[in-house]
Amino acid sequence: MTLAERVAEFTAGLDLSAVPADVVEKAKVTLLHDLGVGLAGHRLARTGFAFAKEHGACDASRGARLPVDGTPVTVESCALATGALIHARTQDDTQVSVSVHLGSTTLPALLALADRADLHGCDLLTAMIAGYEAASAIAEGRAGPSTARGFRATSIYGPLAAAAASARLLGLDTGQTVSALGLAAAFGGGTNQTWLAGTQEWRYQVGAASRNGMVAALLAARGVTGAPDALDGNAGHLRAFSGIEDAPETERLGLRPGLRLGDDWRIRRVTYKPYPICAINQVPVTVLTGLARRHGIKADDVASVTAELSPDDAAYPGIDAQGPFRDVGGTLMSLPYCLAVALRGGGIELDDLNRFDDPALMDLTRRITVAAAGDVPQGGCRITVATRDGGTRTGEFAPDETTFNWDRDETAARLRAMAAETPLSPARLDGFIAIVLDLDRRPVRDLVGATIAGPADPADPADPKE
Repeated sequence: MTLAERVAEFTAGLDLSAVPADVVEKAKVTLLHDLGVGLAGHRLARTGFAFAKEHGACDASRGARLPVDGTPVTVESCALATGALIHARTQDDTQVSVSVHLGSTTLPALLALADRADLHGCDLLTAMIAGYEAASAIAEGRAGPSTARGFRATSIYGPLAAAAASARLLGLDTGQTVSALGLAAAFGGGTNQTWLAGTQEWRYQVGAASRNGMVAALLAARGVTGAPDALDGNAGHLRAFSGIEDAPETERLGLRPGLRLGDDWRIRRVTYKPYPICAINQVPVTVLTGLARRHGIKADDVASVTAELSPDDAAYPGIDAQGPFRDVGGTLMSLPYCLAVALRGGGIELDDLNRFDDPALMDLTRRITVAAAGDVPQGGCRITVATRDGGTRTGEFAPDETTFNWDRDETAARLRAMAAETPLSPARLDGFIAIVLDLDRRPVRDLVGATIAGPADPADPADPKE
């Protein structure tokens, strides 16, 4: 069996009744978080929505409804725009071990297809879990080398998640799912240069990945074939994108001992973000704000800050940038900038990412440096603050599977705290939360309808800078 065949055998046969209850719950909470932060970032997704409505408008009976305004568009356009919506604040979920945003690449395709076909919430949840498990397993051990070569892991592994999920939602058999994965392997691509240039590809890479994976599954449903060894063949996806050419034969054939599909449920390790910034920056910001509170450190007291990260995290494009910046794509990735904002304000709000014209903030940013440390684990940090009076304070944290892995109550509470940023009234937001958490007993159309703002909901605030 090739890797695609083994993954397809698992995902095509997945049934929600065989999935552990905590995994189903995790899927619902993840869906709640991702759609919730998407709604809170809707102001930043207007360009994608305008594009979808201009180029994908169609009759309601043939299309899917866009979140927020309910306009029917083609499923391809809906996936592209919804991906940009969910990723707009960069606060969507992350599978840290493989550096992939699975929600913004898997969910847009599923929401579009399920809304058009009037499918049940159980269908969506099953397909969602299939996509998360498939891409996580495929990317293990490969995402790091892919990133080192300049590729964005979400752009090259995200289409595989969307393809596996869409194939399961469409009821494709194992052979068709293999073809969907093979086609998605051919449709992936995207680099991390966006973070270094401070441009806006990052917002649309996820929607493109979702759309491309969905199209791969739709083509496979029509009999288009994809190479069964498209992933692990001699000229396949993994070798091309990761550059690893000396994999053992058992790994090349998709027989890795650690694959354990259906046993080690990888969705359990998906984490969320308290701040609208890169996943790598979440723990350092949390550590620094705690250190500042405990010791009464103010921004004006700081002579310098050193943030030590794991070598892979420290090398991620844009993490060590100190400016100048021209777009939030640069500031949300820059750990020095994020730490400077957190020192000044005790946290980070969405509009803080646009304050890169503030001379005092940029001066503080330039006093903060990033260093690689071999004893710091991935996702962790060690922060050392040197104060102007000659003092030194240090804080560190090594994350585990509970870090930023919230339950339904905390996730809902955090979304309610962002209520003013969503297009929904507080009552409608509560209704949206209730529907997501009850999705295994509801049609998907109820969920999409709950994301659509009603006439009594608050008017959109002014557009922030993009």
